[in-house]
Amino acid sequence: MKLFRPVRSGGHDSKFHSNVIVAIHGQNCLGTASFVQGHATAIYDNDCIVFGTERVDDLFENCDGPNLAPNVPVNGFNNRFYTEKANATGTCDCCGARPITGAWAAGIETNATSSFLPDSATIIAWGRAKLFGSA
Repeated sequence: MKLFRPVRSGGHDSKFHSNVIVAIHGQNCLGTASFVQGHATAIYDNDCIVFGTERVDDLFENCDGPNLAPNVPVNGFNNRFYTEKANATGTCDCCGARPITGAWAAGIETNATSSFLPDSATIIAWGRAKLFGSA
């Protein structure tokens, strides 16, 4: 489990889940490179809190053309994104910022939510619950 730290998911076939991530100073919550079919990266059940920007996901480092996004095996689901305006966007090198809960994200990020920033006490409680279990 990674707590209070932005992450770049590494390697194909990796899983990154059940984390509380706090990104500040323009850092992204999540990021991954593109991989070949059959070697998906799974990113799920995370709480991503982003201060200072609506951009939360740099989903793809590489871009082989404008139609890359639907073909990249990134399996994101049930992630919760928190930003100042509750309007989280995801990006890839070739397509710019798009709503993380919109049609563009279908097949890349499913069941994602975009909400307003929680207060500090809530973030700390989430972190404690991850580290020590629910009270």
